[in-house]
Amino acid sequence: MATLTPTLSFSSSDTSSDTLSFSVTTNLTVGAPTVDIARTSIATGSAQALIASNSAFSYAYIKVVSGANSTDFLQVKIDGNVVFKIRVGEFAFFPLYNALAITAESYGGATSVEYGFWSV
Repeated sequence: MATLTPTLSFSSSDTSSDTLSFSVTTNLTVGAPTVDIARTSIATGSAQALIASNSAFSYAYIKVVSGANSTDFLQVKIDGNVVFKIRVGEFAFFPLYNALAITAESYGGATSVEYGFWSV
């Protein structure tokens, strides 16, 4: 088993009258199957598989690295249901039950997507 250490930090001096600054870190014990980091191009017009189906509870990471236009975005579906959209430069890291598929479709223009998943 391997250890994955995700860290999420938030900071802002202008979202409210108080300064925002906090960080959360955890250690996750992960094993096979995994996709450490991969890149693919996602076209417009039809959903493409990022994770065909995970065989175990997993953690997934998706980032839209670039798009044909700055307004392009990626629509992410989990098991066929639209769950969220990610714009150019944005990312998501989330837990995922087993036996679910992640598909994605670009809107506006094609996007370059970085992704990975780690099973528990």
